[in-house]
Amino acid sequence: MVRIAPTRWTFSQSRDRLVRRLTALFARPRRVMLAVLVVGMPLAAAVAAGWAADNARESLHEQGLAQLSLYESNLRTELERHAAVPMVLARDREVADLLRDPAPERVDRLNRKLEAIAATLNASALYVMNPAGTTVAASNWNAAPSFVGQNFSYRPYFQSAMERGEGHHFALGTTSLVPGYYTAQRVVAENRTEGPAPGNPALGVVVLKVGFQDLEKAWSHGQEKVLVTDRDGIVFITNVEGWRYNALPRRLPVTLPSTAAAPTEEIPTLPWAFGGASDRITLRERNAERRYLLQSAAVPGGDWTIHALTSLAPVATRGQQAGLLAAAVVALAALTGYALAQRRLNLVERLALQEEARAELERRVAAATAELRAAENELTQAAKLAALGQMSAAMAHEINQPLAAIRSFADNAVVLLERGRPDSVRDNLSEISSLTDRMAAITRSLKGIARRASGTLSPISAAAAVGQALALLESRLRRESVTVDTDLPPSPLLVTGEDVRLQQVLVNLIGNAADAMRASPERRLWIALAEEGEEAVLTVRDSGPGIAEDDLPRVFMPFFTTKAAGDGLGLGLSISHGIVEDFGGSLTAANHPEGGALFTIRLKRRESHA
Repeated sequence: MVRIAPTRWTFSQSRDRLVRRLTALFARPRRVMLAVLVVGMPLAAAVAAGWAADNARESLHEQGLAQLSLYESNLRTELERHAAVPMVLARDREVADLLRDPAPERVDRLNRKLEAIAATLNASALYVMNPAGTTVAASNWNAAPSFVGQNFSYRPYFQSAMERGEGHHFALGTTSLVPGYYTAQRVVAENRTEGPAPGNPALGVVVLKVGFQDLEKAWSHGQEKVLVTDRDGIVFITNVEGWRYNALPRRLPVTLPSTAAAPTEEIPTLPWAFGGASDRITLRERNAERRYLLQSAAVPGGDWTIHALTSLAPVATRGQQAGLLAAAVVALAALTGYALAQRRLNLVERLALQEEARAELERRVAAATAELRAAENELTQAAKLAALGQMSAAMAHEINQPLAAIRSFADNAVVLLERGRPDSVRDNLSEISSLTDRMAAITRSLKGIARRASGTLSPISAAAAVGQALALLESRLRRESVTVDTDLPPSPLLVTGEDVRLQQVLVNLIGNAADAMRASPERRLWIALAEEGEEAVLTVRDSGPGIAEDDLPRVFMPFFTTKAAGDGLGLGLSISHGIVEDFGGSLTAANHPEGGALFTIRLKRRESHA
């Protein structure tokens, strides 16, 4: 008969089976991650790039309109500023007198006056014409060529001024061959410009010719390419040097003030290529094609149109950045999802291993905790015994003195008894009794500090604990010339704690203060006890050098000490801190403003022993 042993699943077998199942489960998310990386990244990049480009284009359009309005305002301001000069001169009596009687001295005087005004305005020319269109005085009277004597009656600005009172025209100078903007104002008799009337004939015209070099220079500091065209579509103001006196392309996406005439063969056309949309311009610059946004606006009160080309490079850059960012986010999300899945798999495996070791770990932690508590108790007791060892020499000296006195009084009592002096014997016996009481107090203090604490909190007298601690250290303080000032309340102040352990804390603080004052010229110790609300505050301050600022956060850490090697383990303050916290209070360290270290104990007050 064959016996089949029952199947026994070990923990490792169960774990391996679980891991295999989870591996199969997470294999599909891996393929999903690859699909997201291959398909999702390009799709997200395209959508984000299109959305960001649309937003950037809209923002660029609004910004371009604002800049175009600013350029148009600059142009209008420039025109209005110069338009007032011919109007003022047309009302000048000196100009009217010259036109009535062009005497040589009047011509010379007005020439110099016009020259000074033109220089102040930085104008190309300022001149006065008679009704026949001949220039009788000009600012360039002493330059070559001069306008004086030249006839410009064929000029549109002269004809318009004679007919309507004022005229404006932009043209290339026939004499100076310098382009400029002409503003003309009619001069009539009696300093009136309303128009010719019976008895008030037109005397002539005042003309101001200005260039736009300063305006073009100011525009050159902007990011946009700016140009102004006349009614024929010819560029006459621009911050692009090669575009001046070029004609707009025939397929212009804006409406001019009037239908632009087809450019002749003598007038070159702007090198623009329309980039797909009506407001997109493509230019070839530095062997590369660059795209611009074209925006145009009619200049009010004239036959001019102002155009601005804003680079679309920021739109492309914004779209590229958004596309790359979206692709990076999708890739990061896919990798994060895969990492989380893999991490979960590893976590399941680790949890399986940890579950096996948890019980053993808990058992070891419990055992280690018990050992640590026992070691802590032993360490506390050892620290107390070490303190007793340090005080033993002083206590032996304190006990030897009463013992020697007792022996002396006893010997004297024997002699006095032999001599029959019972009263003197009684006095000696009283002295011996007081000395034994003193020895008993010393040994009681030693026994109290040496015995283990009960662990039960009860109302105790804080002032009594101070007195016991000072009694234990009295001989040392006297030997080291330490002056103790105490400020204790007259009535008992009860606090929650244990008498023995509170004495241990005070002995440690007073002993540390004495150690800190060894090199001080003045050795003084202040101990104060006061009430603050529901707490009793006990302070111990010394006149030593104080605690270094870097050491203040570490003074209560175990094994931290500033004493020389062999003078302490660095456990006293740590144990004291723990004792006070067990009482429900606090122990803090600081430096007193007047010098020295200051330790503050705060304990809960108790009203009575009940």
